Amino acid sequence: MVEDDDDLMSLDFTVPGAFKTLPPQAVAPEIPAPPPVPPQPVRPPLPPALEEAAAMYASGRELEALRRLDAALKSGENLGNAAVRVWGCLFDLLQVMGRRAAFDTLALAYARRFEKSPPAWSPVVDGPHLGNQTVGGSAQVVLSGTLNAGIGEVLKQLMKHAATATLVRIDLAKLVDADNDGATLLMRAMAALKKAKKEFVLGSPEHLAQILGAKVAPGEPRNESMWLLMLELYQQAFAKDAFEEAAVNYAITFEVSPPSWEALPTRAAAAPEPASSAAPKAEGFALRGQLLGATAGEFAPLEAALAGRDDCEIDAHKLVRIDAGSAAQLLEVLSRLHAGGKKLRIVGLSTLVAVYLETLGFTDVAELRARAI
Repeated sequence: MVEDDDDLMSLDFTVPGAFKTLPPQAVAPEIPAPPPVPPQPVRPPLPPALEEAAAMYASGRELEALRRLDAALKSGENLGNAAVRVWGCLFDLLQVMGRRAAFDTLALAYARRFEKSPPAWSPVVDGPHLGNQTVGGSAQVVLSGTLNAGIGEVLKQLMKHAATATLVRIDLAKLVDADNDGATLLMRAMAALKKAKKEFVLGSPEHLAQILGAKVAPGEPRNESMWLLMLELYQQAFAKDAFEEAAVNYAITFEVSPPSWEALPTRAAAAPEPASSAAPKAEGFALRGQLLGATAGEFAPLEAALAGRDDCEIDAHKLVRIDAGSAAQLLEVLSRLHAGGKKLRIVGLSTLVAVYLETLGFTDVAELRARAI
C-alpha cells in the first residue's frame, strides 16, 4: 500500500505536454437560446372603490355601492385610469335603482367632464316590475318602486311561469317603499309557492326588511301583513337575531305567541336539463335578468352549445345582476371549457357587472367586453 501511495504521489502534473496523449474532449454543440417570450400585458389593478362597489351591488346593496363611488369621486380618491369606469358604474346603479332624474343630471356632468356623449337610459332594466323565464327553466320577477297592490298582475305572471319552472326568483333590490296590501300579496305568493313545493329565492331580502322595519311600530297593532312579511324576510336572509327581536315585538303588539325560527332546507343543485337532439347554436346562449342563486344545471346549455365548436360568444346585454353564488357556478363551467381549449367571450356586459366578474378572475378564462359608456 505504501508503494502505491508513493507512485501516486510521484506523478508530476507540471511536466510540459503531460496531457497531449489524452483523447480530445467532445465539444457539445451550442443550443440556441429560445426566443424571448413577449411579456403578457399586465392589467392595472382596480381601485378599491370599484372593487368594493361591485361586490356591494352583487349582494344587493345598491345604495351602499352608490355612496361608495360618489364618495370616491368627490374626495378625489386615486382612481388611476379607471375614472371613466367609475362613472359608468354610477350610471348602471342609478338605472337599476330607477332614478331617472339623477341619471340625467349625471349624464350632463359626464358630458361636461369628458366632452363626449353620455350613455342613454336603457330599457333593459326600465319599468316598474319585470317578470320573465330565464335560462335553465327558472321563473323570475324583479319588483321595483312601491310594493303595493300593483304587483298583483306581475305575481300572476310569475305563478304561471312557476308552474313549469325548477326555481323561482323574486328580486327585491329595486323596491323603495311598501304598504300592507303589497305585503299581503307577496305573502300569498310565497305561500302558494310553498304549497306547490316550488323552490324560491328572494334577492336582497334584508333590503325590503329594512323598509318594512321603518314602517311598523311595536305596540301599534296594525299592518300585520307587513310584520309577517318582515319576519319571513329575516328568515330568508338567515338573520336569526333580527328575526327573534322582531318576533318578540310582533307577539307583544298583537298579543300572540312569538313565531319560531325555522331552519330553511338546503336547496339541492338542480339537475342539468337533457340536451336536445339538435345542438343549439353557441351564439344563442344568453345571460338575462337577475341571476341569483343559480345552479350548475342552469349553465349546462352553454356546454351543450359548445359541442363541436372552438369558440363561443355569450350575450350578456340583458344581464342586470349576478350574485356571488351564481358567478361561482358560471366560473366553474367557463374554467372547464377554457381548459378544454375553448375560446370564450362574454359581450354586452354592463360596466358594473364587468368589474365584478373581473374581480372574481373571469378574465383568466374568458374575454370580457363591456358596453360602451
